[in-house]
Amino acid sequence: MLNVKEVTEQLRAEGITDSEQVVIRWILDGKIKARRTKHLNLEYSITPVDLASFILEKKIENKTKQFGVDFLNWEKTFRDNQKLKEEIEQLKTTIRIEQAKNRSLKRMLKAEYELTDTPPLTLTSILGLEPGADSDSIKKEYKKLLKALHPDRGGDERLFKVFYDHYDKVRDSAKS
Repeated sequence: MLNVKEVTEQLRAEGITDSEQVVIRWILDGKIKARRTKHLNLEYSITPVDLASFILEKKIENKTKQFGVDFLNWEKTFRDNQKLKEEIEQLKTTIRIEQAKNRSLKRMLKAEYELTDTPPLTLTSILGLEPGADSDSIKKEYKKLLKALHPDRGGDERLFKVFYDHYDKVRDSAKS
């Protein structure tokens, strides 16, 4: 059996409390099991088992406050953590599969584009003329297009400028 002074020393060694008054208050609150003694010098006697149980509870309480983990339910937390890790691995696998599908589709599209024989865009095909059209008919179609794209006639100014630049190049190449 231990007295309050001995209990206080052991609690001080464990870093729980330094005060005998705190120990007495815990005894009165029922947190530490103790018996009243008949001796005048010893008010309470505490068994070492009860003290060890109290120290363990206090350590768990302190660790819970320090780390935010409920040590009484750590197994549940551990299982929940394992489930989350498994879900993350499943998601990573799903992402890898989707990325592989995406790469395969890109390769298939690339191969399909290589197999198709679409003629390259030419000036005459853009203007809707026959492939062997002369420069005068090309200029004539450009002028029609420029009239339709002119901002004063409700056209888009940017497109007008782009096509006008191309028209200048065609006109300059016809002069050469």
